[in-house]
Amino acid sequence: MATFAGDMIDDLRDRLNDVADSQVPFATKLRFLNRGMAAMYPKIHQLVRDSTLTVGTAFEYTFPAGVGTGKVLTIEIETGSASARFVPLNRYDIIPSGTAPTLVLMDSALPAPVGSKFRITTADRLTPYVAANYTASQSVAYTGPAGTEELPVLYAMGLATARALDDRMDYTRYSVTQVNNAVDPNDIMQVSQFWFAQFELLLERLAMPFPVSRG
Repeated sequence: MATFAGDMIDDLRDRLNDVADSQVPFATKLRFLNRGMAAMYPKIHQLVRDSTLTVGTAFEYTFPAGVGTGKVLTIEIETGSASARFVPLNRYDIIPSGTAPTLVLMDSALPAPVGSKFRITTADRLTPYVAANYTASQSVAYTGPAGTEELPVLYAMGLATARALDDRMDYTRYSVTQVNNAVDPNDIMQVSQFWFAQFELLLERLAMPFPVSRG
């Protein structure tokens, strides 16, 4: 059964007792979930495969958008234009980049006819959520493996519960009575650290090994 951003928002609302998103706004919840998914990499990742890059007459090619930020696992080459038969690309180098690495062919001749496709497989970060509102979030799918859906929620809880610390320490926002009756800063930090500890514990248990790489 697929998990959606809306499911995680519901989980956060329940744990925070914040059904109306009055304590932590919807946009903030979504941002915290995205930070949680980012923190899961590389122990939790998704496999991304792209076969849109076409062999031309050059020996250097910029990686297509979407596969340039993960760990390269395999690069294959189509045996001929529209043959749909891919074999491993044996001699190549990769010039690193934070966004769009460059594939460099090392042989003196092209490895396949012009018009053939490269097929690149990477282990990449989970896809961040983009949703304008709660209704939209109900159709934005979680791209992590089944069984890891709680991890972004745990991380988001750590961030959400720590937000109260700023309010507690900014004495100018409240009267003396409110300050004296407020939760102790140490208690706030302990709650936040609890959620981060739960995140780290579950992340270690669910960590995925990288598939065998040819890169």
